[in-house]
Amino acid sequence: MNRSYLLGLSAIGVLLTTSPMLLAVPGMVQPAIAQRVVEVTPPSNSTNVSPTAFISGQFDNAGNIETNSVRIFVNNQDVTSQSSITSNFFTYRPTQNLPPGVNQVRVEYRTNNGEQRTLGWSFSVQGQPIQLTSVTTNAGVASLNTGSTLTVTLNGTPGLQASVLLIQDGRNVRELPATETSSGVYRVNYTVQSGDRSGDVAVVGRLRRQTQSVYSVVAQPIAFNTSIGTPPGGNTGGNTGGNTGGNTGGNTGGNTAELQPRFTNYQDGGRVGRNGFTLNGQTRPNARVQVNILGSATVLGVPVGGEVIVDREFTADANGRFEVQVPPPRVAVPGLRYRIRAAAIEGNQVSPTTEIILRQQIDR
Repeated sequence: MNRSYLLGLSAIGVLLTTSPMLLAVPGMVQPAIAQRVVEVTPPSNSTNVSPTAFISGQFDNAGNIETNSVRIFVNNQDVTSQSSITSNFFTYRPTQNLPPGVNQVRVEYRTNNGEQRTLGWSFSVQGQPIQLTSVTTNAGVASLNTGSTLTVTLNGTPGLQASVLLIQDGRNVRELPATETSSGVYRVNYTVQSGDRSGDVAVVGRLRRQTQSVYSVVAQPIAFNTSIGTPPGGNTGGNTGGNTGGNTGGNTGGNTAELQPRFTNYQDGGRVGRNGFTLNGQTRPNARVQVNILGSATVLGVPVGGEVIVDREFTADANGRFEVQVPPPRVAVPGLRYRIRAAAIEGNQVSPTTEIILRQQIDR
């Protein structure tokens, strides 16, 4: 084999192993390090770059560049006319903030030998941190019935994509787009529908910019109650003859306080076992009792969803007693709590809702 050829191969091998700069392939976009361009700013693949950073690079093969052929592109926008270019150096200072996320630079030029070359590199700009300072609703402690309007307001960084997530049963998610009504204030209104499921609903606000998102959970879930409506005409006529002479005639026309169910074997804040439990209650004889039990986990004191464990109607016996068998949740969750709601119905009369919260026993 020709000795000069071998020496040539050896020289190329030394060049490739000792030099960080490689010859450009004409017409091909390659990292800046492979283009005999050095000292690029911001550095290739750098992160958290300021949105006001200037962009520059140095031609390593100085004097071999046709200066008038150099074109600079930032995110595919030609910024050559706003750049300073010499045979040794180029620089561009953005006239407005660089967008957050990945930014790309491309430089095209010709050598004095007429070869067209292209180089490129990228870096990541850290935008203004997204802040979601508050998420509030117009819902109080009372349930929202069919036709009620839920208003959710988000406060945070202006000019972003905003939405509200309504999460029920820990898995059913409805996303509602929010509108920025003033700088940094986003709002959405939702009317409770008859087809909505009764039960607790976790409200989560979200602000998003490209791939960045921040979330905030309303501390107290709201309750949809679409299964118990206000009877037509209210309670008009419901007490006809009912209170005359006190409680004559037993519970005829009775009193709402007696109809409202109460739990006899557990009090609010009580502890239950891990393998389910029995809930005993008292109401009027033969009244129908609608019971909804939601098991939910708590993270840092904030309920983030849960599982409907019981959602059905029971009928009290002749003495007004009723019993609910509560099974364990399908998935064991540490710190589980049971939110229990019950309302009784007799004829056209509906009692106020009784609510207690029981917590799963903690093993010691």
